[in-house]
Amino acid sequence: MKELERAEENISFFYSQEYNQYEKLSLNEIIFIPIEIFNNNSLSSLETVTKYLKEKLNYRFKDIAFFLNRSQKTVWDAYNSSREKMNSEFDFDKKISFLVPLFIFKDRSLSFLEALTEYLKENFNLKYCQIAALLNRDQRTIWTVYQRAKIKRKKNGKY
Repeated sequence: MKELERAEENISFFYSQEYNQYEKLSLNEIIFIPIEIFNNNSLSSLETVTKYLKEKLNYRFKDIAFFLNRSQKTVWDAYNSSREKMNSEFDFDKKISFLVPLFIFKDRSLSFLEALTEYLKENFNLKYCQIAALLNRDQRTIWTVYQRAKIKRKKNGKY
C-alpha cells in the first residue's frame, strides 16, 4: 500500500510542536482521507469531508462534529447540502495519490482549503501548480489560499 507508506514517511508532521496533542496516537488511530475527494468543484471542502466521512466511513454526525471541531448542526447542514449538490457517491477512477490526516481540519483558525493547501505544501513540498491539479483549482487560487494561511499562522504566533 504505497499511499500508507507515504503517510508513514510524513508521520513526523503529526509529532510537530503544533500537533503535540496527538503524540499518543498511533498511526492506526489517525483517520486519513484521500486527496481525490477534493477535486469536485461543486462541493465546498466542508461538504466534501462530511459527505466522505458519513457515506464512505459510516461515521455518525456526532463523531464527525468532534473530528472537525464543528457543531453537529453545522455538520448536518453541510452533509444535506452536499447531498443536494451531489447525490451520487464518490467515484475514484484513478488510484489514490495522497492521504491527508483528518485532524488538520480541526483548527478553526484556518479554512478547510487553507489547512489542506498548507499541509500539502509544507509536508509534501508540492508546487502550487501540483496542488492546484490535485484539488482541481486554479494555481493562483492555491497561491492566495496558502499566503492567507501563512498570514493567519503568523498572526496567531505559529510561524
